[in-house]
Amino acid sequence: REVSDMTNELLKKNAQKLKTATIENAKELERGVVDIETLKQTNADLISTLDEVVKIQSEGREKRRIAEAELGQIEDQLKNKLLETASHSQGSMQS
Repeated sequence: REVSDMTNELLKKNAQKLKTATIENAKELERGVVDIETLKQTNADLISTLDEVVKIQSEGREKRRIAEAELGQIEDQLKNKLLETASHSQGSMQS
């Protein structure tokens, strides 16, 4: 009698464990590989990254434009000084 009772109890416990495990497995399988919240966050991060890259590129273009303008001024100053020096040299030779 005790053996039968123990066997019955074990069968009931095993059946309950099987039920619980099967339900949990089914839930996980239906859940999908990736949560929608994860996809939303990933998408938001990618969009933010692209926005930041565009901003950095725009700032870089502006800095290069300013540097080119300054470089042009420096080049003009050098040309003017060379012309001034050349004209002084020619003036000295003629005197």
